[in-house]
Amino acid sequence: MVAYRAAPRRDVALAENARRLTFADVKPVALLFCLHFYGILSVGLAQPMPADVKQVMGRYACTTCHAFEVRLVGPSWRELAKRNYTPKQLAALMRKPQPENWPNYPPMEPVPTFTNADAKIIADWLKQLKN
Repeated sequence: MVAYRAAPRRDVALAENARRLTFADVKPVALLFCLHFYGILSVGLAQPMPADVKQVMGRYACTTCHAFEVRLVGPSWRELAKRNYTPKQLAALMRKPQPENWPNYPPMEPVPTFTNADAKIIADWLKQLKN
């Protein structure tokens, strides 16, 4: 009779070598998520914005990465306003982001469904922020 030896379980070996995540590892992300989820972050970092701008930002989840005056993941709205993007430029950059334009930021995901009308709403609002 031939004795068969069970193959070592790979998942157990990986688990033994893996470093456990601690709360300290995920604390910054958890804190941002909680603040955003409960609306504290948006109250503390956002300026009042017109309803049409809020609607567009909600549609594309812009405020997940952008805040009014501080850097979250992407540049702040104030920083974006300094670039003087036209609606046409903004629409093109939303559909096909150019990471070289913002070298110290992670690349933005393309938003192929971003419309020219929505670009005009955001670009007009950004122009108002400059003044």
